[in-house]
This record gives sequence, C-alpha cells and structure tokens, in this order.
Amino acid sequence: MKLFEALALAAMMAWGDASAATPDLPSPPLLPPQPPLPAPRLTDIQGAVLLDVNSGQVLMADHAEKPLNPSGLVKLMTAYVLYQAEKQGMVQPQAAVRVSDEAWHAQGSRMFIQPGMPVTLTQLESGLLIDGGNDAAIAIAQAVAGSVGGFVGLMNRDALAMGLRHTHFTNPDGLPQPGQTSTALDIARLSERLIQAHPQVLQVAGKTSYVYNRITQFNYNPLAGRSDIDGLGVGLAAKDSWNLDASASRDGRTLVAVVLGAPSRRAAGDDASALLHYGWNGWRDRSLYAAGQVVANVHHEDWSPEDLQVMTARAVTLSEPKQGGTHLQAQFIPLTGLKAPIRAGEPVGTLTVRWYGHLLQRVPVVAKSAVQPAGWLTRWLHTGESWL
Repeated sequence: MKLFEALALAAMMAWGDASAATPDLPSPPLLPPQPPLPAPRLTDIQGAVLLDVNSGQVLMADHAEKPLNPSGLVKLMTAYVLYQAEKQGMVQPQAAVRVSDEAWHAQGSRMFIQPGMPVTLTQLESGLLIDGGNDAAIAIAQAVAGSVGGFVGLMNRDALAMGLRHTHFTNPDGLPQPGQTSTALDIARLSERLIQAHPQVLQVAGKTSYVYNRITQFNYNPLAGRSDIDGLGVGLAAKDSWNLDASASRDGRTLVAVVLGAPSRRAAGDDASALLHYGWNGWRDRSLYAAGQVVANVHHEDWSPEDLQVMTARAVTLSEPKQGGTHLQAQFIPLTGLKAPIRAGEPVGTLTVRWYGHLLQRVPVVAKSAVQPAGWLTRWLHTGESWL
C-alpha cells in the first residue's frame, strides 16, 4: 500500500462520531531512533535554529527563543516589506529613488548612494541583501513609507501577522538601538515566510558581489559562493558577536540555518555549515498530501448530504530522519461539536502526523463541499429509529 493511502486509511479509521469530543492520542511505547548523524556541536553561540522550509519543521534548536540583538538580520524584514509593497503596486522596482541626507550619511556598511545620483529600488535591493547596506535600508524605508518611522510600523505589523512573538523592530537597518530584539526561531520563521512569499530573494541574496557606481561590493555571508548557498543575511551584533542566516537549496529542498552570537564571522559560517550538513545528510523530505487532497469521509445521519469529504488546506510535506524507516501515523481530529451547516472550505478539524508517536505536524483540514442540516422528516425518522 502506498504511503499516502495508508495515511488516508488511518485518518478515516480515526474519525468516529462527527460530534464526539476530541480524542486523546495514544503514545506508542517505541522511541524514535536517533538520526544517522549526531547533532552538530556548535561554537560558543547564543542561539541557533535549523529549519526545513518545505515542511516548516525545526530540525534542531539551541536557545531558539532567547531574545537577542538581531543586528543586520533586521534587513530580512526590510526586504519583505519592500517586496510586499512592490507586489501590491505601491512602488515600482525600476522607479528612481530620491536619496535623502539621512540615507547618505548612514553609519556602518553602505553601498555608497548619495543625493542626486540615480538609483532604483532594484539596485537598493542588491545593496541591502548582498553587502547589507544601511544606506540602502533607509532609502528603501523612505521610498516605501515616506519615513523611517512609518516603515518600522509596517515591519512590526508584519512581524505580528507572522506570529513572531519575541520580535520588535526599531529601525530598518539593524544598527543597535534599545528595544530592537528577536530570536533565532523568529528569524528562521521570518526567513521561511520571505522565501515562500518572495522566492526571488534567493536570486539576489546568494550573489557573491554586485557593482554600483563603479564600486564592487562583496557579500558578507562567509558561505557565499558555495554551490548550494542562496542567502540570506549577516550582521555584527556587538564586538565578537556575529549573526548569520544561511539558506541553501538542493534538489528542490531548502534549509535555513540561523546562528546568533557566534564569536567571529568565520565561526558563524562554520556553525551554519555544520547545521546544513546535518540537515542534508540526517533528514529527508517526504510528500504526504497534495493541497486539496481528501483525507477522510465523514458520515452523519442528520446532515444533507450525509457524507462529507474533508481535505487538506495545503500541501503537506514531512521532514523525517533518514534512519529508522517509515513509522508515520496520521489521524484526523474533528472540531469538537461539529454541526451543520458547514460551508465548502470551512475548517472542520486537524490532521496530526506523528513519527514513532512524536508529533511532527498539525495540518488544517477543511470541508470539500457544503452540507446542510437534514430536513425535519429525516431527523424525526432517525429519532424514531433510536427508540426501537
């Protein structure tokens, strides 16, 4: 039996009465085997996360929710807000941008823009993502929102919408400022959203260099130039405290390795490389369900029609250790007290996927079609049958 067929069967068997309370899932006695590679030993870092973008799963975490200074990784949200503005038609990529004195005199890393010199948003995007230009970040903020303060408001709005619970921005460039904070996990989730919503970021952030105003600027990412590396950002949080967000892609699979507070830029690169090696060689992705694939059939005598097919709201990809075989369990858990009427596309429950009893994913499940309450005669007949 194919894997997805076995999982669908398990989901249907787990259903029960549509109005039943949410059941408790049993915990199988088996413990999962260790991945074939031990988790890498990192340097004296302050936080780290390895995330699989395809599945959304965290494959390794070390002080993942410790609030830290994100430094230059703030520019990932700057890029996200820029891409959103371009997508919504608020700004045009090839539009000329007026460079303010504030952007011209930005501190730290720069792409060397200046008032009166032509520059487009596309060029600023390269300056932002390749060499981390703080002048580019300020110019982008002013072009999109009219002011740095207004742009920061958009950054925090989007952080809230993404569920980045421990993140707050105070500027678009990442220079040290009181109140600006994030975590390795939040940075990884931001990176995941950025790549999924605007994959073109990988076509820019992975470049080793670019030229503006006859000046060649090089990528600060210590892993830039490696065949699988396609982003994303680097920053200096304090003396001897480097942050790195390295994304890498192979055979349609993308990983994000976030390292915060490494003692040097080289150490940050070594740690990110070790995390990526662990992800490539210790884990694999498995496609379980396509978006809109039916996972269960719900029968209820007081509905019209009596049968309701439920389906995944999105494609489901699972990350699992390469060692240990396939010991997956999928179970459809309906919403408590589910009653008609139910609209097509309305959430009706959750599909849980476990590996050796360990919960890996919760996937939203929706109704494929609509159902209505059965007519009074049908309900009366069913009530009469229950008396017999």
